[in-house]
Amino acid sequence: MTAAARHLHLSQSAISHALARLRVAFDDELFVRAGNAIVPTALARSIIDPVRDALQGVEQALVAAARFDPATATRGFRIGLRQANEARVFAGIVARAVRAAPGVTLASVNFRRSEVAGALARGELDLAIDVPSDATAGLRAVPVQSDTMVIAARRGHPKVAGGIDLEAYLAADHVQASPRSSGPGLEDEALAAMDRTRRVAIRCQNIWSAWQIVAQSDMLLTLLGTHAEALLSTADNQIVPLPFAIAQRPLQLLWHPAAERDPGNAWLRGLVLAQFAPD
Repeated sequence: MTAAARHLHLSQSAISHALARLRVAFDDELFVRAGNAIVPTALARSIIDPVRDALQGVEQALVAAARFDPATATRGFRIGLRQANEARVFAGIVARAVRAAPGVTLASVNFRRSEVAGALARGELDLAIDVPSDATAGLRAVPVQSDTMVIAARRGHPKVAGGIDLEAYLAADHVQASPRSSGPGLEDEALAAMDRTRRVAIRCQNIWSAWQIVAQSDMLLTLLGTHAEALLSTADNQIVPLPFAIAQRPLQLLWHPAAERDPGNAWLRGLVLAQFAPD
């Protein structure tokens, strides 16, 4: 109760009185003691999301009615970025934002792909940049970049000299970069459709680590071509075409429909689109 009061900038007494009125209105305790903690009742848990959505709608309406001046704004924005995309585009987005809106703050936030729509709906993210998936249905989306998958291998790799065939690819050990602890990559799904599999010997959390592992071993890394080009300055691996087809999934800028008319969100969308625009 003390923490809630501090978060809402109210007194503990005011929180206690408000909770008492809610208990009468809902005819439920709403929050009960469990050991040293206070936990929500089943009814309280069932209304959390509808209440949050309602409050989010009010907040969005107020924001949409407000004027947004980048030169004087002090608003904070949160952009959902997977680690590989953060390394490639976030610095450019920040540079543009600093020039146009020096008082604005930006945060790059990792997210679970399956939860991106909920995070945008709750205002935990203002925008997200990711490939389309079942989780992005119902969101506003603008394609910002198309890309193809390539293979990275160290220079001097005994099985890779400007190219590699499918059998050599399958015979090699592979590095996979993913924030998930398990699960297939796009390349594994494409191979499964061909009734083929590869051996992932090393799994790491970010693409930079995977790139360095490849530079010091005979393992292969399958990644997006733009990511490979961005990493060449850190280790001069060779980049060769993938010996099988993977359907392209264009990178998209995503936002929730509730933020469509928010002038600050619209400004940020324009800034991100400018970052991806061809020179």
